[in-house]
Amino acid sequence: MQRRICKRNAFLGCVILVLLCEPGAGADGTGSLSGLQSLSAVSARDRRVWPVKIETDQSAVEKAVEEFVEIRAGEGRVQRWRGEIVNFSGTGLILRLSDGTEKHFPVERVVSYSPNSSSLYREANKRLAEGAVTEALGLFVRARTAESREWRRREITADIVRCYHALGDYVRAGEEFVDRLVVLDPQSPFVWCVPLAWFPEETLALAEPRARNWLNSDLAWVQLLAASYLLDSPAASQAVTVLDRLRSSTDETMAILASAQLWRRGWQSVQPNQLSQWENVIERLPARLKSGPCYLLGLAWKQQGAFDRAMVWLLRPPFLWPENRRVAARSLWEAAELAGKSPPSSSPDSAAGSDHQHEYQAIVKELVERFPESPWAAQVRAAIRSNSLESGSPVRDGP
Repeated sequence: MQRRICKRNAFLGCVILVLLCEPGAGADGTGSLSGLQSLSAVSARDRRVWPVKIETDQSAVEKAVEEFVEIRAGEGRVQRWRGEIVNFSGTGLILRLSDGTEKHFPVERVVSYSPNSSSLYREANKRLAEGAVTEALGLFVRARTAESREWRRREITADIVRCYHALGDYVRAGEEFVDRLVVLDPQSPFVWCVPLAWFPEETLALAEPRARNWLNSDLAWVQLLAASYLLDSPAASQAVTVLDRLRSSTDETMAILASAQLWRRGWQSVQPNQLSQWENVIERLPARLKSGPCYLLGLAWKQQGAFDRAMVWLLRPPFLWPENRRVAARSLWEAAELAGKSPPSSSPDSAAGSDHQHEYQAIVKELVERFPESPWAAQVRAAIRSNSLESGSPVRDGP
C-alpha cells in the first residue's frame, strides 16, 4: 500500500525534482537580471537564492522612501540603496537619493529593485495571477497610460507583451515589443518578455506581413523575433539565414536563443548525445528566457523514448518560469499527453497504468486552473464536458 502511495505521488516528486535541480540564479552565477524582475514580482523561491549579506546605505535611510534597489558589490555582498528610481534602461539604473544626488548602476550589477506601483498595476498583476489575462491586459494598458515615468511605462509594456503572447496574439505582442520597447531602448533590461514562437500556431500566419518588415531591422532583437515568426512560413529560408547569423552574435543570450530557435527544425531527429549539449546550453540562459528551449528539449527527450527526462524538462516552464504563459501552458499539455500514455508493457488496469492516469489528471488540473486562457485548457474543458477526460490522452489539434 505504501508503495502504491509513493507511485501515485510520482507527479509531485517530479515537480520537486524540477525545483531542486534549478539553480535559480543567473547562468553566470552572478544573478545578473538579464531577465530582470522587480521585487513586486519576485516569488519567495527567487528571493532566497541570494546567500549574501545585505548592506544598507545609511545616508539614504533617514527619509522613508519606498523605492529601493539591491546592487551586487562583490565578494558575496549586496548593497541596498533607497531613493527614487529615475531611469532603468540598457545603459543602467539611475537612483536619486534623498539628498538629491544620483547614483548610476550598470545593469549587470542590479540584483533586484522595488518601484512604486499604482493600484491599477497591482490589480493587473493580481488578475493575471488568477488567469484572467484579458482583464489583466486592460488594466496594464490603463496603468501604462497613467504612469508618468518613461522607464516604468517600458516595464509595464513588458507585461502587456506577455499578456498578448499568452492569448496567442503574436501580431499585437510583436508590435508592443518592437515599437514600444526595443525601438525605444535597444538593450532594454525588459527584453525577457520577447514573444518568440516555439511551436506551430495558426495565429502566427497573421504576423507574417509585419515579420517580413522586421526582418530588415537593424536591431538584433527585432530580427530574432521576425525570424522566429517566419521559421514555419514560406519565408523560412530567410529566417534560417538570419538565425544562422545571430548564432554568431557576441551577445551570448542572443546567440543561444537563435540556436534554440533552429532546434524547432531538428528536435525530431537530434541524436541523444546532442541533447546533453542542449541541456548545458540552456543553463547558460537567463532564467526567464529558458522556457522555450526547455519545451523543445522535453519534446526531443520524448522522441528518444526517455520519458522521465522529458517530463522533468516539460514541467520546468510552468513551475519555474510561468511568466511565459503560452509556453508554460503548452508544456503542461505535452506533459499531460506523456503521462496519459501507459507504458507499453502495462495494461490500463495495472498499477503502473493507474499511476500514469493519476499523473495525467494532476497535470491537466494544473493546466486548467493556472492557464485557463490557453487553447489547450479549453480543449481539456471540452473533453470534460464530453465525458472523455478519462480516455488517458488529450485530443490534439495539430502539431
